[in-house]
Amino acid sequence: MQTAPSAKSSKLKSIVRFGGLAVSLAALVFVGLAIHRSFGDLQQHLISPLFLFSILGCAVAYAAILQLAGIAWYRFLALVDGPSFGLGRALAIFGRTQIYKYLPSNVMHMVGRFALARNAGASNKALAFAQIGELSVVVLAAGALGALLAWPVFQDAYARYSLDNPTLIAGLITAGLLAFAIGAVLLFRFRIVGIGSRALVVSAEAFLLYALFFIGNGLLIVALSRTLSDAGHVAELIGIGAAAWLIGFIVPGAPGGLGVREAVLIMGLTAAGLSAPSATAVALGNRLVTVLGDCLIALVELMLRRGESAWIRK
Repeated sequence: MQTAPSAKSSKLKSIVRFGGLAVSLAALVFVGLAIHRSFGDLQQHLISPLFLFSILGCAVAYAAILQLAGIAWYRFLALVDGPSFGLGRALAIFGRTQIYKYLPSNVMHMVGRFALARNAGASNKALAFAQIGELSVVVLAAGALGALLAWPVFQDAYARYSLDNPTLIAGLITAGLLAFAIGAVLLFRFRIVGIGSRALVVSAEAFLLYALFFIGNGLLIVALSRTLSDAGHVAELIGIGAAAWLIGFIVPGAPGGLGVREAVLIMGLTAAGLSAPSATAVALGNRLVTVLGDCLIALVELMLRRGESAWIRK
């Protein structure tokens, strides 16, 4: 009796995975063509000492602001389990698993985080709630910042595809109602009604933390952009960065949003007034910033873990 639903579920997952892979490949082709078309100017940007120095500085800053996301995840865990383990342990787990997202599927960092936190004493209920809360708040925070701050850029894009404002508003309302319905079902399914008011408070805190993270990440994009061009308003660039992160996050199969995030950044930054070579350089630079930042966090966590083990042996 369960064979048919299982087969349908497996088929749906395959379709979603194939669709995500197709989007990722198309995005990579777009980025490759952007690099090819402006290779000469792009090369000059990428070897600029100021630009390279900015990448290193932004990588350190990114490692710091990423802790905001780790704190938000811990707040969801602590809401259900209480202080089953401390914030420091949670940030160590969060930092150690960040580099897993560059493995195929774009979800391995969540899988690794789940396993490590479970071994550290977190309950399955808390981990499930934290996962759902994180996914929901990330989408909401990034989507809100993208829509609010980069609205003129998106409006131009909508105009190119002949989408008028009533259609857009109807789509946003429908998406909001769907998000609310899914959230209500998940709340009932995981039986967390008993922490209703506290869940709202923690969700609001997590939203603020993620909003600050996306603003910080956007400011890093601004910093990279300003080494090459004065085009683009700060608010627009922050919104474009949030939208690029969101789209790269939700596309299945793209490790760390690879290709997808760069494609959205190139299109958004170009629409904001940057030249194609500058927009491409900023998109590639931002990828280097996030990879180096994630590696830096993992390295620091590894050094602290080894230092702690050496101290215990003594």
